[in-house]
Amino acid sequence: MTKEERFIHRYVIAEVPTGYDIYVDLIGSSAGRYLSRQPYVINLIREALLPTKLEGQSVTIERDMGRVIGATDIVETSEKDTIVYAQIQKQTVFSRFAPNRHPSPSTTLTMLLEKDPEGHYELVNTWIGPCAPPFPGDEKANGKSKDYWLNHAFAQNAHAIQSRTITKDCPY
Repeated sequence: MTKEERFIHRYVIAEVPTGYDIYVDLIGSSAGRYLSRQPYVINLIREALLPTKLEGQSVTIERDMGRVIGATDIVETSEKDTIVYAQIQKQTVFSRFAPNRHPSPSTTLTMLLEKDPEGHYELVNTWIGPCAPPFPGDEKANGKSKDYWLNHAFAQNAHAIQSRTITKDCPY
């Protein structure tokens, strides 16, 4: 992909006076797909980033907004929950789902940003709810991934899934 093609779907969320932009790829990123379903979150992102100076290659921000801003799809699970595993559309790793659970109100906004070669920050993912590690099997999975996702899941209808991949057997 050429530099020009990369910027076709680039939407600048904020221009920081110290010289870098914060932007999102509205078509090709997880953040873009999330924002297409909940466009009001763009204003929450601007509000949450206002007091923040970004530094480093990868930045994770979990901000309590001080008020309910929407619903989180991530729920803590127990042995009482029905659990299934499936691949989300266009994903190759298995996610954990609790189809008997519903999203719950949240005051937290999570944002994942990556610095690009030009020194700007791309919002690569965002969601309403707590910061959570990647799923086991994801290229960015870490030592906390498996333990976290064995005790948490997505609530029902949180994501479109590939129905042929649904299983009750834990793939990790």
